[in-house]
Amino acid sequence: MSILRMPAIMAEMGYRSHASVYGAIHAGLLTHPVPIGRRSVGLPSEEVQSVIAARIAGQTEQQIRDLVNRLHTARCANFGEPFKPTWLDRSAQVKQQAAKRVKRTSVATD
Repeated sequence: MSILRMPAIMAEMGYRSHASVYGAIHAGLLTHPVPIGRRSVGLPSEEVQSVIAARIAGQTEQQIRDLVNRLHTARCANFGEPFKPTWLDRSAQVKQQAAKRVKRTSVATD
């Protein structure tokens, strides 16, 4: 098993941007990323290949969403816990922190 980084995922899936990949993830058409570092994520290659095969087979978006749910379930089967997309939680936390930041501007004083 290998983990694909974003450029490889875009090449495999035919997407042109990171936003397209993340849009597919949020729409449930691609599995959630796996953290592989402090600021980096990737997707298991087998999961990407399964989604590609489903698309080639002409499955509907709902059938692909069902496949993605089964892939998430299989990913966590060895741990005995249901799938929790912690990646989305971290993403939401980062957005909340960014919203709380105060823009600093330089004020000219005489």
